[in-house]
Amino acid sequence: MLGSVFEPYIKNLNNARVVFGAGVIVGDDDFQNIISSHHTFVDKSMLVKEFIESSDFVSLILRPRRFGKSTNLSMINRFFKIPYSQEENDISRKLFEKLKISTEKEIMQKHFAQYPVIYITLKELTAHSGTWDKMMIRLRVLMAEIYDEHDYLINNLSPHEQTRYQKIIDRDPTYPESKLVSALQELSMYLRRHYKKQCIVLVDEYDSPMEYAYNKGYYENNSKNVTKAMLIGVLRIVKSGFLSGLNNIRIYPFHQKVHKDSSPLYLDKFGFTSDEVELLLSLRKNLQINNVQSWYDGYISGGSIHLYNPWSIIRLLSRSTLRAYWTDTGSTQTLEKYLWKASSSFKESVEKLLKGESITNVKIQDDLQYSHLNENRDLAIWTLLYYAGYLTINSENYLFIPNDEVRSEWHRWVVNVPFFTKGVTIESMLDCLLGGNLDSFKKEFEQVIADTLSFYDVERSHSGENAEFVYHAFCLGMFVNALDMAREGLDQIEEKQYRAGLHKDTKRLFELEIAFEGKKACVLGHLLHRTDEGTWISD
Repeated sequence: MLGSVFEPYIKNLNNARVVFGAGVIVGDDDFQNIISSHHTFVDKSMLVKEFIESSDFVSLILRPRRFGKSTNLSMINRFFKIPYSQEENDISRKLFEKLKISTEKEIMQKHFAQYPVIYITLKELTAHSGTWDKMMIRLRVLMAEIYDEHDYLINNLSPHEQTRYQKIIDRDPTYPESKLVSALQELSMYLRRHYKKQCIVLVDEYDSPMEYAYNKGYYENNSKNVTKAMLIGVLRIVKSGFLSGLNNIRIYPFHQKVHKDSSPLYLDKFGFTSDEVELLLSLRKNLQINNVQSWYDGYISGGSIHLYNPWSIIRLLSRSTLRAYWTDTGSTQTLEKYLWKASSSFKESVEKLLKGESITNVKIQDDLQYSHLNENRDLAIWTLLYYAGYLTINSENYLFIPNDEVRSEWHRWVVNVPFFTKGVTIESMLDCLLGGNLDSFKKEFEQVIADTLSFYDVERSHSGENAEFVYHAFCLGMFVNALDMAREGLDQIEEKQYRAGLHKDTKRLFELEIAFEGKKACVLGHLLHRTDEGTWISD
């Protein structure tokens, strides 16, 4: 409730504002929940001003996943939507009272709580669907929830419209798919008729595979019902769904061009700025800003503004441990699939990236069609990597890995994709280990190490750190928990009887020593089995 005993307080630094509350909240991206529970909130409310004052009919904002998009969209929804009662109006106003937008008197007067809003998120639409039929079931559920939210409309509809409305709420399986995909267009018409005002449409994760639900007819000739729309996603997908029919749409990727004769929009509204992170770190005195920068900073917006991944910063504040928190699982499978098919020049560019260098010999495709991904694989891969957040671009169009957190994911790919390791994978090495085939494991492991370490400048002063990093990645990936034993060698394993702590039901054991020298790795080991008397004997 808003009437909590804890009273939030505000800190400002340059243009940044943070409303400090009872710690950070992890895993909840709903604006109202964060504010009403009095958790710490980074103020992005001036996004409302930029959105409503822009000349765009549709703003399409592209950012990596876990970049604060859903929280911002839920904030916009709460700001503009017409409340159902005076009590709800008071609650909404209370939510914004400590945020910057509350000082914009004209906007508060003209636009606060003044619009019917259609707010839809597609990010859960394909979860656990698997088949077309299951996706359609989830789509029916989604449409039913949206229609049910506006069930007050039904009494003012014609009998025929009431029947259609009720079928959608009831998730009637006989309601045709062809009509279901135009359900939002009809809803916007009902809302305009009821309020005598045009709608604001907000779509989260528009580029979900289920975007077919919004065919181009949704926006075509629909300007009489909709005044503005904001679409949020990761990729700009052309000639698909509603995008093919949109007019007056403006795209806002990270690398948007900043023109002198116009005010750039949304540059610092998604992701945390350096000033915002500096304010947040006052919660954790043990965290040094330089280390935090190295791990989570590095994304560049509009060629000059440095941004941190908010998902990772929130988790860092919660756990106080520098580590990788963010992995874009939504695109990893697609990326790995195409990494296997990349060219040799792509591999050469990756070598530079993993050495900490930037590359200039690649281009990001502005419009991407999934049906054409195989036509220019390298271009498609670079585009997917950039939009997914694994690369960033500076003002000179140099492409590079933004930070250590993202670099750790690149390392995982390098050791797990056959393209980089001549067909050897973690899985094949595991098979060798579990099958007791030491010779094959030794050969494959040494090959992977030779290939992998070629991506790093192992001769430089930190070469040992790089080699150890790769080795840790292997151990974690294969669930090998004997790193210390391996370092000491087989003699130490035997001398200190590490195997004595194994469970009595363990019957077979593979003891390994793995040593690094420059770009080479040496693997020694032996396979043992336990006799009925409990004695270990080498096979």
